[in-house]
Amino acid sequence: MADLKSFDYKANYKGIIPDGDFRISPSMISKFNDKKWEWYASQVIGEDIFKDNKSTILGTCIHKVAEEWIKNGNFPLGLTEYIDSFNELELSEKEFIKSQLEPMGNALIDYLSFFGTPEISEETIKYEIMPHIWVAGTVDAKIDDCIIDFKTTSIQTAQEKIPNNYKWQLLTYAWIYKKLGIEVNKIRIVWITQNRVGEISTKTGKPLKDYYSMAYPITEEITEEDMRFIDDYLHLIAETYQMAKDKPELTYLLFADYRLKEKDGNQ
Repeated sequence: MADLKSFDYKANYKGIIPDGDFRISPSMISKFNDKKWEWYASQVIGEDIFKDNKSTILGTCIHKVAEEWIKNGNFPLGLTEYIDSFNELELSEKEFIKSQLEPMGNALIDYLSFFGTPEISEETIKYEIMPHIWVAGTVDAKIDDCIIDFKTTSIQTAQEKIPNNYKWQLLTYAWIYKKLGIEVNKIRIVWITQNRVGEISTKTGKPLKDYYSMAYPITEEITEEDMRFIDDYLHLIAETYQMAKDKPELTYLLFADYRLKEKDGNQ
């Protein structure tokens, strides 16, 4: 019987940062810019605003493939049990995820075998940006001076740039590493595409074009401007959070949501 807890990448940072301290999550920092209410609800109130679905569960499985291969050189056990544990999924969704495990997993393993196995996998890192406020997260992988993040996608065409939300997440990891005295000069997204083979069009009844699963990287150099931006941005988040604690009556203004005023600014 597989340990299904090992598939939970929603890291519990209890014991990583002191009890009562606040954690800024690298994977959520773009929300502070795009959707302040979602950021506040998730990061400060602790609401679970993101529900598991077919895509997120598939992503977790492929992350587990990467972790197990990097650490032990094996394909992980328990993937089928993990998928079956989600009672809210339709049977067709479970079967789709299972059908993707081998082709997507092998595409990722082929990438790692060709480009080199990272020396670090699923490493939790942290840095105290202000008293009792930490920036902390878990890095998918690091090889030499490059941080790597694995992303699954249904898009079959290669992208030329790292999307900003993922770039800011990776820059945050780089910021923490640099604060810890560890050299990081590059960030990389490794996209793993879905395997779409032998499908029939529901409109025409004709076979669709086959797209075999593949892994392709996008690597960007970290510039001084990048590091200035992420340092300023992380301090903005930390100071906004602290201001809301010091002056709760301003919370609704700081997080751009009038509903918070109805709660008298209480956190």
